[in-house]
Amino acid sequence: MGDTKSNLMKMKILLVGYLLSIACLTSVGQQYVSQVNSVGFSAGSLSYSGRFSIGTSIGNYTSWAAQAFYKRRVLEKTFVKVSLLGGQLKADNRDIPSQENKPRGMFKTGIVELSVLGEYDLVNLDNNRASPFIMAGAGGYYLAAHTTTEDEKPEADKIGFVVPVGGGVKYRLNDRVKLLAEGSIRFFSKNLDGRVGENISNPNKYYSVSVGMIYELSPLNSLW
Repeated sequence: MGDTKSNLMKMKILLVGYLLSIACLTSVGQQYVSQVNSVGFSAGSLSYSGRFSIGTSIGNYTSWAAQAFYKRRVLEKTFVKVSLLGGQLKADNRDIPSQENKPRGMFKTGIVELSVLGEYDLVNLDNNRASPFIMAGAGGYYLAAHTTTEDEKPEADKIGFVVPVGGGVKYRLNDRVKLLAEGSIRFFSKNLDGRVGENISNPNKYYSVSVGMIYELSPLNSLW
């Protein structure tokens, strides 16, 4: 009888040990990834830096912009971001006295841009309140309702490639909401103001500044 009880006790101990081992291996094998997917919105400005901005005030060559985006975490601090931006670009230096004997003119256009960017946080926001970040990517754009004092752009020239490069700061307001401030330089494949011809140099880079919000689609520290 004593041997039977002893054997039962040993079997119970072995069974408990076996179950604990499985639990430990399972917990080690599980990969908890916090907040893989997020969406957001930002609003701000686009600033033109070409010939028609020279001599004017910043309000003359800066207009509004807004973007909505989706982000997916691919590594601890690395994200892929798909962004849809809409806004306006403009400038007019026809009434600037300092430009009287130089090329003057105006242009105004709406712009729609779809881009894919890589984004890298310098600090992990899961454990910190704020982090600077950098980003770069590529996409395409379309110019809508384009007007200019130059020859009107053909329809084919209203479509082109854009390369946004920039960075900013994120601030974790709570477990699901982050605030965002960012700026970028946008390099375009074609001029936007319509100025073409021999000895005409268009820098083809335009600036954006915006503030916004990011909303995490899953709670902190949950399996996705």
